Amino acid sequence: MDISIIGANGSTGKHLAARILLERLLLPTDRLQLVGHQQGSSGKALYGFRQDLRDAFDEHCPIIDIALTPEEVVADIIVMAAGSTIAPNSTPGSPPPSRDELARHNLGIALPYAEALARYGHGHEVVIVVSNPVELMVAIFAQRYDRHRVMGMGAYQDSLRFRREIARSLNVPRGAVRAMVLGEHGDHLVPLWSSVAIQGFSGSETARAIQHLRSSDRSVDFPEAVRWARRAVLESAARGDLAAAFEQFHTLPPDLRVVIGPFLTLYSGSKTDIATANATIDLIKSIASGKDTVVATQVQLDGELPGFHGPIGAPVLINTKGWETVHEIGLTSGEHVLLQQSANTVNEKLRQWQK
Repeated sequence: MDISIIGANGSTGKHLAARILLERLLLPTDRLQLVGHQQGSSGKALYGFRQDLRDAFDEHCPIIDIALTPEEVVADIIVMAAGSTIAPNSTPGSPPPSRDELARHNLGIALPYAEALARYGHGHEVVIVVSNPVELMVAIFAQRYDRHRVMGMGAYQDSLRFRREIARSLNVPRGAVRAMVLGEHGDHLVPLWSSVAIQGFSGSETARAIQHLRSSDRSVDFPEAVRWARRAVLESAARGDLAAAFEQFHTLPPDLRVVIGPFLTLYSGSKTDIATANATIDLIKSIASGKDTVVATQVQLDGELPGFHGPIGAPVLINTKGWETVHEIGLTSGEHVLLQQSANTVNEKLRQWQK
């Protein structure tokens, strides 16, 4: 198996490369391709980064290749991690950063890689999109390549966060919780309380736990709960007391923490690169395992989920071929309404960004 990381010199790209080698996902005869820009310091720095990786992981290091143009990208799994990220923002009183700000800039970065893959790819590559806005990046690749071989890791990462926040509230390991988040990777994500299962809990115990943990009785009230909670937390942060803001954040219900946590992290001046790389590695493992696995991930739908078209976080069956089918799950009426609103919002944004 060969893996290519587009944007390998970025913070997330570096974490990904190190984790791939640390966990020995590639054999010494496999290839890790580090992809950067021909111009500027990015491409030059990759030669030093490669040397650093070899020094660290010599005993089980795969072949490490460097590519500086989109046409040179060749791999079984291609991770699209290039582009600008949401800048950490700790300016008191300023609004939280938005993924919308990244769209037009990252569109120009992604297009050459998507077009080169469509022209020169062998047709068996699987693309994992990390760059934001995830839905836009998925659409760019899916419009030019086999859409069933393009996945965005946003919903996968949000689902991991949801499971962690539930587990933390119940004082159980994350591995004991099953749960999904669908929809947009951003403000309009949809936490599926109907998907929650807790190892060792009976059905009635799980129902009582959910009733106690969720932010509101009705899913349709979730967006308003997010707006209220984020405003309150960021007001504390704007006063310069980040410790108090995080203490307030930790008192929120798990579903609200899924949305607000990344914003508060960025507001503090930090980044989410480690969590992003971890979620991406987890998804790579699921794909490379060769087993059919059901996960939440951004995919370009064309009616497979009745009534939904375009890129959206959905429950899909994945394997080494990409995603094959949408996995049927029982959404509540409120969750279905939220998912439809999320899809409408994403499609409207795409129309604006791709004018």
